[in-house]
Amino acid sequence: RRRFRELHAPPLLALFLTPCMHTVPAFPSSRRPSAGFSPLRDHAAASDSEWGLDFRDIAYNDGFICIEYRTTKQQALYNPQTTALILRPKEDHDMPYGSSLEFHTLPPEEDQRPSRVVCVRHDYSWAWVRVAVLSSDTMEWQVFPETATPLPEGSRHAASTVVDGFICWEFVSLNEVSLSEYILVLNTDTFQFSRVDLPPPLRVVYPKFKIGQTKDRNLCIVIEKDCTLFLWICTAGDDGVQRFVLHSTFPLHSRFMEVTSCSVEDKFSVQLMTVFNGFVYLSICPWKNFRDKYKSPEWFMSFSLETAELNQHFKNRKRIGCPVHPYLAWPPLVDNTVSLFLCLIMVLRIPFYVWSVNCML
Repeated sequence: RRRFRELHAPPLLALFLTPCMHTVPAFPSSRRPSAGFSPLRDHAAASDSEWGLDFRDIAYNDGFICIEYRTTKQQALYNPQTTALILRPKEDHDMPYGSSLEFHTLPPEEDQRPSRVVCVRHDYSWAWVRVAVLSSDTMEWQVFPETATPLPEGSRHAASTVVDGFICWEFVSLNEVSLSEYILVLNTDTFQFSRVDLPPPLRVVYPKFKIGQTKDRNLCIVIEKDCTLFLWICTAGDDGVQRFVLHSTFPLHSRFMEVTSCSVEDKFSVQLMTVFNGFVYLSICPWKNFRDKYKSPEWFMSFSLETAELNQHFKNRKRIGCPVHPYLAWPPLVDNTVSLFLCLIMVLRIPFYVWSVNCML
C-alpha cells in the first residue's frame, strides 16, 4: 500500500472554486459547478438555522469558508484543501489583542505515532506564538512555552501550508511593494520554529509558487515560468542555515502540446494548484489570442517530481475563470478533513474560551 502511494498521484476528486467554494466533480459526469458543501449550505440558508455561511470577507484566492454559529456570533474560517481551521475570538479573555487560534491536523505516521491536532496561537504581528498539541491516544493537550518568532518587524502573513513533518507560513514584507521574503516553518517533531529566507528568484510580487514536499520528506517550492517547472529544495548549508536551492528544472512545453494536440503557435496558461507528496497538481489551457483565452478547454494534470511522469486527470470543456483548489482522495487526507470539520462544529458550539484560557495562557 505504501509503495503504491509512492508511485501514484492521489486521485483528484473535485475542484473548489473561489470565492464561493462551488465544486466541480473530477469524474466523467456533468462538469457544471454545483454548490459546495450543499447540505451545510442548504441548512444555513434556512431562516431559522443556527448556522451561517459568509464569503464576503474572505480573500479571493485563499480557499476559506467562513462559518458562523449565530447563537454566539462566533466565526471560524475553514479551508477544505489544507484542513486548516482559524478562530479569531470575539473576546480576548486575557489573550493578547488580535489573537488568532490556528488548528492543523497531523495524520498518524509509520512509526505508530498517533494522529494529532496542533493549535498555534498568535496575534497580528506574529512576534510571539504559543503551540499546544492534542494527541489522539491520550486526548490530552501538551502546551509549549510561548516563544518569539524569528521574523523581522513589518512582515505580514500571507498563506499557510501543511506538509509531512512541517507547518509552513508564507510571509511578505510590507514595504512599498509587497514581496514574499520568508517562510516560517514549524517542525512537528520538535515543535521548534525556524525562518527560511527565499532566494531572489522567488521574491516576487504576487508569487505563483507552491510550497510542498518531495517523496523523501524534503521541504520544497515549485514555481512555473514559460511552461517550465522549477523545483527548489530546502537544504542545510555548510553553516547549518536552511536555504532553498534550485534542484531541478522540467521543460514541459512539448509535452503540453502532445497532450492538448495544439499547434506550435498556441500559448499556454499554466496554473499550479498544489504540491503533495512529490506530485505537482496543475492545469493548462492553450490559446491563440486573448479573446479565446477563456473559451479553450482546460486540462487538469499531475506531474511527478521523481519520475517526471505527466498524468491527465480530467479535461474541462472550457477554462474555469477563477482560482481553483483541488481536493485529493488518499486517506488520511479525507479523514483529517472530516475530523477537523467536526472539531470546527464543537469549537463553535461549546464554551471554547474556557479551554483556550486554561490551556493556551
